[in-house]
Amino acid sequence: MKQSTYLFFCICLIFFSSCSTPKNILRLKPQSEKTSWFYGQEFTDDSVFGIIAKVAFDEVQQPWYAFDVEITNRSNMDYLVDPSQMFIVPLNGKGEPMNGDTISIVDPEAKIMELDRKLSINASNQKNQLGLSLLAAGIDIATGIAVMSDDNPKNDNLRTDLLPLAMAAGAENKFQAMDLNQLRDTWKSTTLRKTTLEKGYQIHGKILAPISPDASFIQLNIPVDNDLIRINFMQVKFIP
Repeated sequence: MKQSTYLFFCICLIFFSSCSTPKNILRLKPQSEKTSWFYGQEFTDDSVFGIIAKVAFDEVQQPWYAFDVEITNRSNMDYLVDPSQMFIVPLNGKGEPMNGDTISIVDPEAKIMELDRKLSINASNQKNQLGLSLLAAGIDIATGIAVMSDDNPKNDNLRTDLLPLAMAAGAENKFQAMDLNQLRDTWKSTTLRKTTLEKGYQIHGKILAPISPDASFIQLNIPVDNDLIRINFMQVKFIP
């Protein structure tokens, strides 16, 4: 009886531990009544001193919100577009800042540098792995010759097979390099990059901000001189 009870308990434990509750789907909806739609995205805009920011929430890319941003310079001076100076403010249901937090937009230049460092380390690992593969091949050949020239069958276990292991580790480094290169290319080609924007020109790209799932509203802030372009979104949660 005790064994059957214990077995039933184990089965229940396995069943409940394998159940995973889906996370809520998060969307950000512009609070402004003045919006326009483009390919399923709802854009809103605001301006300060002739700098116009047009913004749409794109999607959640864990652990970030992704926004599409277009900035146009209609002022009479150059404007430095710098995502690292942009930030979001999570707001509660009353529209008040939560714990006084401001959360910086992910700096694409810092992210690209981080990936460059990882690629440099990976390249060094690949060179080291080549040396290890050659060493492993030499050991395998040496032990193979030694075993073949020895008539004692007890020494057959001295044969090594190190090369396949070394080659497998080398292949893993190559796959990692491919993933890092693809990620680096994505950051370089799709994000809003630090740019001096001349008057009459515009630039667009994606910006990423860490998710604040408990916020009722998200305020995106884009500095312009000593002022801010503020764009508010209501956070909507959908149950899967």
